[in-house]
Amino acid sequence: AEGGCMLAESQQNTARRYRHSRHMLEMGLVSVVVFSLMGSASVIVAILNVDGSFRRPLLAACIFGGFWGCLCLVGVWMILVYLRHELHIDSGNVRHRGGLFSGSVCVSRLTAATWKSFTREGSLTLHESSGSVKVAFGNYTYEERRELIRFFREALVACDQQGWEQFEKRCLPPQVEYRVLQKKIRGHLRFAATAFAVATPLMYGILIWQKLNGGLQNHSPGVIVALPLLIATMLLGCMWFAAREDLSRAITRDD
Repeated sequence: AEGGCMLAESQQNTARRYRHSRHMLEMGLVSVVVFSLMGSASVIVAILNVDGSFRRPLLAACIFGGFWGCLCLVGVWMILVYLRHELHIDSGNVRHRGGLFSGSVCVSRLTAATWKSFTREGSLTLHESSGSVKVAFGNYTYEERRELIRFFREALVACDQQGWEQFEKRCLPPQVEYRVLQKKIRGHLRFAATAFAVATPLMYGILIWQKLNGGLQNHSPGVIVALPLLIATMLLGCMWFAAREDLSRAITRDD
C-alpha cells in the first residue's frame, strides 16, 4: 500500500517468537500461595474468634476472605498472562497475544512506528490503518529486548519512526553479565542473612527485657518468640524475590 513500510531485505526471512519473562510466572505462583495462606489463616481466626475480638465473626471472615481472595486472583491473572503471552514475528507480520487482547499488523501496511519512553523499559507501537500493536519491552529479558530493538530499528528503516532519540537515551537495556550479577546478589544475600543472624538474638533480648519489666502484657510468649523470626524471614524473602526479578531479566539463552 502507498505510504506503507517495507521490511528490510535482511529481515524478510526472519521468524521470531518471544514469551513473557519467567518472573511473571514466579510472581503469580508466590502470590497465589502466600495470599491463599494468609486468607485461610485470617478466615479461620475470625470464625473461631477465640478471644472475642470480633463482634461479628462471620462478617469479619467474609471481609478477610474477600480481601485476600482478590489478591489471590491477581496472582492467578499473572499466571494466565504468562501462559498466554506471545510475540510472533515472521516475514511480513507482527502478531501479539496478551492476557485479554490480541492483535496483528502487516509490516507492508504500517503507517508509523512510535518509540515510547514513559517507562524505564520503553515500548514500541506499530500503527496500521486498521489498528495497532504495542510491544512492551519490559515483558522480556535484556537479551531479548536488545534483539527486538535492533530488529525493529533495522527492519523498519523505511518507516516514519517517532520518538527514537528519547527512547535511545532512556530505555536501551543495560549490558549485564548473568553470572557476575548472580555472584553479586548471592554475596548481598549472605551479608543480609549474617546481619539478621546477629540482630535476631538482640531483638529477643530487647523483647524479653521488656516482658520482664512489665511491658508487652497483652502479648503471649508465642508472639514474642515468633515475631523476630517472622520479620527476618519476610525481609530476606523480599530481598530474594527482588533478586530473582533482576536475574530473570539478565538471563540469556546460554545460561
